[in-house]
Amino acid sequence: MRITLILMTLIVITTLIAYFISHSPLLLSEFSHSFIDFITILLSILLIGKISGISGNKNFIYTYGLHRLEIFSAILNIVTIIVLSLFIVYSSIISLLLGIHENPILLIIISTIAGILTYVANKFTREDNIGKKGISLHLFSDLISYILGIFAGFIILLYKLYFIDPATAIAIVAINLIITRPILREAYVILMEGSPVNTQDIKSVLESEKINVHHLHVWSVCSHIKAATLHVKVSPNTTIKETDEIRRKISNILKEKYNITHLTVQFESENYD
Repeated sequence: MRITLILMTLIVITTLIAYFISHSPLLLSEFSHSFIDFITILLSILLIGKISGISGNKNFIYTYGLHRLEIFSAILNIVTIIVLSLFIVYSSIISLLLGIHENPILLIIISTIAGILTYVANKFTREDNIGKKGISLHLFSDLISYILGIFAGFIILLYKLYFIDPATAIAIVAINLIITRPILREAYVILMEGSPVNTQDIKSVLESEKINVHHLHVWSVCSHIKAATLHVKVSPNTTIKETDEIRRKISNILKEKYNITHLTVQFESENYD
């Protein structure tokens, strides 16, 4: 993962310098992609250390750990994407209005270098046990944008269609915002403690097993940890051993069908008001 971070740092520096030289909106777009990847990978390294390092007295404060830091990381990335996207659109509009002629050869060279480094970084991410699939997919998406940059550079070089540069940059911004939307929605649902699954479906499944459930609550601690609490009504004559069997049955159903790994069950007598 650290090798990937070093490679992304090189891409960030290269694309930023190239943008200041040519003022190409497409190079600015490529810089934004690499910068967002840099932040994502850096936060992943820091969060992995922070989350795995929590122990001792801290567990009494953060009883679920620090997994929700992942969501704040995702929101920070999204805010960065939106801010950079607005700047790219502004730069593209200025380029179109003023008829700025970018250097297509520089665009081709930088896009090629960034594409090669991103391809290598993607390989290291896949081989690293710490690497996440999301980062690999993000790098692959960036690789496609660099390929588009190469094609745009050749079109400008051959046909002198300079509007292709800002137009392609705006198109890539639109695609990125569309891709970002479901990630933002997922982060919002987790922060608002929305249920990641259909609670009515869970209730129906449990009731089909003759388990009387109410006050069912399901939420996500982070993208891969789901928790639930529920109340179960039982006969006043039910033994502790029997309630333990019911709890184990509920736990198995929720884990196998809905990947809910944290469960709290409160038993109540049918005579309880």
